[in-house]
Amino acid sequence: MDRAELESRARQILLTNLRRGVADWNGKEFSFVVPSLTGYPFQWFWDSCFHAIALTHLDPEQAKAELTTLLSGAQPDGFIPHIIFWEMEKQPDFLSRNIVGMTSPYFSATIQPPIVAYAVERVYRATGDEQFKDAALPVLVAYYRWLRRNRDPDEDGLIAIIQPEEAGTDCSPKYDEALGLEDLSNQGFIAALRQVYAAYEPLRGDDRRILDADIFHFEDVLVNSIYAFGMRSLARLLGDAPEADEFGREADRTRDALIEKCWNEKAGAFFDLQGKAEKPVEMVTISSLMPLILHDLPRHIVERLVEDWVKKPEHFWLPYPLPSVPASNPRFMPGNPRGFIWRGPTWVNTNWFLSHSLKGHGYPELAETIVTKTHEAVEKSGFREYYHPYTAEGLGARDFGWTTLILDM
Repeated sequence: MDRAELESRARQILLTNLRRGVADWNGKEFSFVVPSLTGYPFQWFWDSCFHAIALTHLDPEQAKAELTTLLSGAQPDGFIPHIIFWEMEKQPDFLSRNIVGMTSPYFSATIQPPIVAYAVERVYRATGDEQFKDAALPVLVAYYRWLRRNRDPDEDGLIAIIQPEEAGTDCSPKYDEALGLEDLSNQGFIAALRQVYAAYEPLRGDDRRILDADIFHFEDVLVNSIYAFGMRSLARLLGDAPEADEFGREADRTRDALIEKCWNEKAGAFFDLQGKAEKPVEMVTISSLMPLILHDLPRHIVERLVEDWVKKPEHFWLPYPLPSVPASNPRFMPGNPRGFIWRGPTWVNTNWFLSHSLKGHGYPELAETIVTKTHEAVEKSGFREYYHPYTAEGLGARDFGWTTLILDM
């Protein structure tokens, strides 16, 4: 599949998944791409950011509309939800099949990895639209301050998530112990998640109280890597504004805290921290590699991650790298787990992050192989939600929006 055909197929998916209209509940116009017509009929936070980045290669005006719609969901305190239910008529069916933490009928009460400032930066670089940037900046400043204020109660520079979906890596085996998961299936995961939701019910809307309850409290390496990455973008977007120094310093603090608290020299990998006690979760997953997205990660750490984990065929270097869990993990599930996701298949969004990062750290051949193999998977199986790391069989949702990130790889 050459570049022209790849762009044509990606454009068809993004346009087919495009939703435009005016919301009945707030009178605001919306224009965004749903992740998939089946199963994901609303606007998801980090999916939208990925869609906007892909759209810079196809339709920069729609890329702006995508993020303008997402940012219009910001609340007065700065919070931006991970799901916005623009078309409420679709909600009853969705909620009959999914559980969502909510304090409002119109959006979720939860976050997703905070990549939005980087997405705004990419769209601004593609369009040069100063008005777009100027409108986005106060929303972004308020959002990243909200994260610091509400999700970093011990003020160590690491923000915490309160349930697995907030990291985007929903069913990752690194959460099994915290969830008390014994039935290793999607049904078992949902049952365990329902217990977390029930415990949160009287606390929803007060994230600091939820974190203090210490029910599901993770300083997640993937989330914090993206948090620092996003704040770097925000600092660049702010230019000479006084807030630029604030977010540059905060990005430094998060990077330093990841190294000080999450890096395990013996394992040569980063581990999440569980609970207020910050107990290291000593399990390597794709999250353990994500600090590679930080350009100023110390060189010896970069080399350990690459040499000990990325390049090893017994870990991440499978025929279609990089799997969400290394093959060496006893809970590695490479095939179709019937919704029990992030336990082995390869995902395009993490490949996008890490291929760019490896190139930036001086590993162009590794990066190019990841890009080539990702392209092969898309060519073989279409724009699927995730792929079998040994065969490139397409799994999960079809015509999946963020898989169009291949255009940016």
